Amino acid sequence: MLTLHGTLRQSGAVMIKERPLVKVWIEHETPRENGTPDLKIEELFLEAEPAKKLPPQGSPIALIVRAYPSGRDVKFAAVGVANSAVAK
Repeated sequence: MLTLHGTLRQSGAVMIKERPLVKVWIEHETPRENGTPDLKIEELFLEAEPAKKLPPQGSPIALIVRAYPSGRDVKFAAVGVANSAVAK
């Protein structure tokens, strides 16, 4: 498991296969070997219960994610919201 640190840009409730989920968009930086890091926005889904700990939009956030390969990219699947001690 990894901790993805970023900024919460947007969140909203969705129903997928009659399961209530929360869709979140997290903006974070991806380091490069040289130069400035790339700015990236990840679209993730959270269960409704862990999503109750989401901060307001525009606030820093730390999500616990699982990374998996997708072609040449690395994608993330959200597991939960890290507690406030980890988020700082």
